[in-house]
Amino acid sequence: MRLQAAKALTFLGFSEIEALVYCFLLEESPATGYRVSHAIGKPTANTYKAIAALALRGAIIIDDSESRLCRAVPPGELLDRLNREFDEHKRTAEAELAQIRQAEGDDRVYYLATPDQVIERARSMLAAAQEVALLDIFPRLVPLVADDLVAAARHGVRVALRAYAPAEIKGVTVVVGKSSDRILSAWPGQHLLMAIDADQFMTAMLSRDVSSVYQALWSGSTFLSCMQHNAIAVELAWSDIVSRSKNAATDALDELSLTRLRPRGFRKMIERKSERSGNKKKPKRRANP
Repeated sequence: MRLQAAKALTFLGFSEIEALVYCFLLEESPATGYRVSHAIGKPTANTYKAIAALALRGAIIIDDSESRLCRAVPPGELLDRLNREFDEHKRTAEAELAQIRQAEGDDRVYYLATPDQVIERARSMLAAAQEVALLDIFPRLVPLVADDLVAAARHGVRVALRAYAPAEIKGVTVVVGKSSDRILSAWPGQHLLMAIDADQFMTAMLSRDVSSVYQALWSGSTFLSCMQHNAIAVELAWSDIVSRSKNAATDALDELSLTRLRPRGFRKMIERKSERSGNKKKPKRRANP
């Protein structure tokens, strides 16, 4: 348990030995530096350096006796101070970074590697929206950006969403097509398509459990962003038309949909995804004659 707590502290900027010293003292205060070094299995000199650093950070206090006994401050007190310091450093960083003129956008396509990158980029795109945000998004991803959708709509952005399950998001136009179940079962993961102000776009496919990225890309290309905007707008309109009407023309056109027609490229994508996931069926071995 102490090791897990120490590991958690390293994420807050503590070195490994500082975290070990603090966690030991939290349980065994007061203690001399010599006792701490033997308890955590670290060299005495290094331990005393860690104690001095922790004292400067206000994580421990040291008495004025000859033995220099050390005591850890309560976790709540420590974490509150770290939180205040972080907020102060964040404000300073924001002010300084705002002075730097950012590079202009370009037409290149950039790849995103992790689910966190995809979701954070989606949130920053929605925060930057000024006029219109169009999305085509699978159910497991909706809750991850729902608050950001509401915030964009609240700021006067026209937000429209092609969803695959009923969703009520304040200020957002949500269209749920009648073919949602078929589409969800056909695709190998959870996808997210976005076009913001026809000025930037993102296309991402994550695993079904949203733990990994199959492929994700972002671009500030105005041409590609306009095409993505138009594609999502057409999908929104078509989904609404199909859900409202039933005639031979719409049925014929609906047969051209990706998950109905399942053309060669779509089949290749499914096969490649299955190979990556290790789910490809192995051929049965023939019995020896």
